[in-house]
Formats: sequence, C-alpha cells, structure tokens
Amino acid sequence: MRAVAKFALLVSIAALTACATARTEQEQALAEDLTQRASIVPASASERQAIRSQDLLTQAVFWAEAHELNPADLEAAVELSRVLRRLGQTQRAADIARQAMALHPSDIDLQLAYGTALTEAGRGVSAIESLTRVSMSRPTEWRVTNILGVAYEQAGMRAQSRQKYNEALQLAPGEPAILSNLALSYAFDGEAERAESLLREAMARPNADATVRQNLALVIALQGRFDEAEAMARVDVSPQTAEANMAYVRAMMTSNRRWDAIRDDGGAF
Repeated sequence: MRAVAKFALLVSIAALTACATARTEQEQALAEDLTQRASIVPASASERQAIRSQDLLTQAVFWAEAHELNPADLEAAVELSRVLRRLGQTQRAADIARQAMALHPSDIDLQLAYGTALTEAGRGVSAIESLTRVSMSRPTEWRVTNILGVAYEQAGMRAQSRQKYNEALQLAPGEPAILSNLALSYAFDGEAERAESLLREAMARPNADATVRQNLALVIALQGRFDEAEAMARVDVSPQTAEANMAYVRAMMTSNRRWDAIRDDGGAF
C-alpha cells in the first residue's frame, strides 16, 4: 500500500456463496450450536439503546461481549458488524455478518451489513448478490442503492453502476455522496470536466463532507491544475500528505496509466 493518503471512493469493496438458500455441514453445525445457546439472557433493551450514544470503541466492546455471550443474538451480530466497519475493520465486519447469516439466512439487516462491509473492503464483486437482495427489499432507501452502485463500479460494471447512482439521485436529489460517486465514475473514463462539475455541485450542498472535497481535488489535479488541487486538499490533510498526493498524480500523468491507474486503485490513493 502506498504511504500517501487515500482519496476515498464512497460509501467511497469469489462470488457470494448461496448461504441465503443452502447451508454447508459446517454452517448447519454452527446453526444448531447457536440455537442451543439462544436461551442466554441478553442485555436489556434500555441498555442496548443507551450504548448507541457512546463512542465507537465502547460500542464495539459492548456488542462484542454480547455476541460472544450468545452468537445467536441477531441484533448483536448486526451492531457489531456495523461498529467494526466504522472502525475500519471491514473484513472482520464481513466475517461477523457472514457467520450470523448461517442462522439468519434471510435477514435483510445482516445482508446489508455483509454487503456494505465487503464493498468498503473493495470486494464489490462479492457484495452484489447480497446488496441486490437488500435493494429489492428496500427500494426507497437511497443509501442501499448508492452502495450497490459502488459495488458494481468495483466489479467493472460501469453501466449498471451509473444506473444505480441515477436511481439513488431520484430518491435523494442532490445528495453529495451520490454525486461524488457518479463523478468518480466519469473520472475513471477520462471525463474530468464532467466529474468536476458534479463534484462542485456536491460541494455546494451543506452536508458535503471531506471526501467530496478530496475527490474534487483529485479531478482538478488530473486536469493539471496542481496548485489549486493541493490548496484544496490541504483543508483536510497535512501539507506533506497533500504534496505527496500531488506528486503521485504528476507521476501517474507522465505514464500510460493515467485514468486506468485511478480505476485500478479503486478510485483511491
């Protein structure tokens, strides 16, 4: 991995096994074991609600203990996967959700936790099946449609990816996260000006975050406007990191890789 800071492709991650319809002998044994342990008394509903207002590390400890106490606890599995993902432990988050799916193969929250963790880990190909199930169950949730678009992008299925981004924009017009993803999709095809226009539209929204600004800095740099891009990047990262990012872009633009380099890196440094 490069030592420079990464421009994130939102949510910017072997095919998904058919665990929703069939179980291996190992999964069946796990399911039977979990069922036997399901009588363990979990934390109270009020305790569980209260923990959600705590910091992520405190939440992680709480849900990890609940999950260890009773791996059949659906809520604990979903919440532990969610918290681990937010802490950057995407593979562990996916593993927790996948293991719980052996007992709860049709649970949509688990499918979403699993697909989201895989996508954030850059394994969108493996996430498409799970996220598609969630999207069919929750067609009005723009975040689900958006993350499915990212999974398609990672799988190299650009037409399907843009279709999902546009569907998400119909559900949430002007949402910066969606506009940012769509912009990077165009950047991957070398359409920097179109990408910049979309990112500036996203930046104009009050809920635009640092990822949008860093992606905008990227597409500005890819047009050769390095001083402007570096000044924008420094809003969120150190001067040294911003300078290193610009050096990477310069080096990339002098090679034959250019746009392919960004695509192959998953839209990230």
